[in-house]
Amino acid sequence: MTHRPVALLAGLSLLALSAGCASQFEGPEKVKGLRILAVQAEPPEIGAALDGGGASWPAASTQVHTLLGHPAFAADGEVHGLVLHLACTTAPGDVAGSICTQISELSQPSDLIGFVSAATACSDPGLGVSGAISFSGLEACSRAGCGPLTVLLDPADPLSGVTLHAPSYALPADYSLAALPAANTQRVLGADVVDVALAVEASPAEVAPAAAVADPCSALSAVLTSFQDLWPSRAHLAALKWIHVRGPDMPAASPPNHNPEVSGITLAGTPLPAPGGAPVAAQAGRKQDLLPILPGPFDSLRETYQRFDTDGHYLDTRQEDWAFSWFVTAGDVDNAHTQSYDQPNPLKPASGTTVVWLVVRDLRGGMAWTAGELAAP
Repeated sequence: MTHRPVALLAGLSLLALSAGCASQFEGPEKVKGLRILAVQAEPPEIGAALDGGGASWPAASTQVHTLLGHPAFAADGEVHGLVLHLACTTAPGDVAGSICTQISELSQPSDLIGFVSAATACSDPGLGVSGAISFSGLEACSRAGCGPLTVLLDPADPLSGVTLHAPSYALPADYSLAALPAANTQRVLGADVVDVALAVEASPAEVAPAAAVADPCSALSAVLTSFQDLWPSRAHLAALKWIHVRGPDMPAASPPNHNPEVSGITLAGTPLPAPGGAPVAAQAGRKQDLLPILPGPFDSLRETYQRFDTDGHYLDTRQEDWAFSWFVTAGDVDNAHTQSYDQPNPLKPASGTTVVWLVVRDLRGGMAWTAGELAAP
């Protein structure tokens, strides 16, 4: 596994890109506006088909998922945010980065949409293009989470719905790190594809074709145009997710990374139901402990891996350390982050319904999340 600088290890960089959008919240745990809480690649590590094979070699593709937070998710089941995913695939051996990693220099990150080939977005959604920006997919996000975006081909025909490509990424068929010179460190450390998640506060109807179109390709073109047009006037933000490409010379003793696992959240020992169910009753103003629920013993869930320096030289072998990030729509949490699965995190509920999100990171690119709901009179 490549070990990038600490700033990249979480695998997610959040950029507050508009005044009055993502930056006005009381603390990192308070969801007071549109927020990208996490972006996950499943699996988090992929491998070029030309560079390896067999059961231990990772797939050349991955599914991409977003955890979007919004205060309205505590009140209704409507879609309040749309997420567009783009990908930057640097050529093997290129360490200079790409426009995706320099996104903060753009006056409007949505300008990246203009670099995408409309024809390729329709014919090969999710397929990376070496040295270029490609379309990965779209999501619509509500209280239940994020899922594929469905729009009407004809606004006058409620039966004309079409579901657009869900976010994914696949390496180009000719991509290979094994073709690099023997001394190139990417042969061991691997490389990274950058997923850019662009989120805007909008509903599916607001980006759907305004007039009838003939096919899904035309619908996608209309959606991309509307998304770009809405960006300046709506709450919006962007996040970067690094998808790791395994180096062909990485030792088998350091297997491909997998995402951590988390099953749920307890409040004072009671499991919280998923948002939209019957919320657990709580007492406003009275602190109660939040804790993660894991699907098994922690030591059996965290993986063992090898670390290498920037020159590709072996450093050591260790087990993962997980970090736990907490988010709420209301109330007060003592800690925005906890460092152990068994570290209680006191929550003082506010009156009304509260959604709680927990994001677990393995600090080497993998992540998972869960959500629960409580209500206090």
